[in-house]
Amino acid sequence: MTLSLYLLVQVLVIIAFCMYRKKLHIFEIFFIWMTVWIITHSVSSILFVNLELFQLSSDMKDFWTHFFKRIFLYPLMIVISFDLLLRLNDTWKRMILLMITIGFMSSIEFLFIYLGVLLAQDYSVVNSLVEWSITVLLTFGAWLWYRKNRLKRVINDFGSS
Repeated sequence: MTLSLYLLVQVLVIIAFCMYRKKLHIFEIFFIWMTVWIITHSVSSILFVNLELFQLSSDMKDFWTHFFKRIFLYPLMIVISFDLLLRLNDTWKRMILLMITIGFMSSIEFLFIYLGVLLAQDYSVVNSLVEWSITVLLTFGAWLWYRKNRLKRVINDFGSS
């Protein structure tokens, strides 16, 4: 039941993402997506294996839900957040959006603990907020570096904007 509900929500989010006009370049989307994959995989491995803060449910459907969540939902939410970030002009609005993104990602993690996909051993809200602060801010810094140094060269080489 959890897997089918998750897949329904995921498909709706992907359709909504594909339908609206994005300010991010396609290379930026791929860069952000891959960066989030690398960071969440590393952080998830540390939290699951080394610190034993979480444990996966023994049900195979819960494993697949967790797998799809890490591969699709987390990067997609951060890409959408960064796309919305480009639409804001004020620095304080951007900081508030980053804080909302961190809180939203932590609440998604709590939702999956509540649904039983993840079993919390020593879960705390502070650990979750720190985890997502590191993930979102590292991705944000890497994206700014990519946008400043690499994207301009790619756009100029192809002659389009």
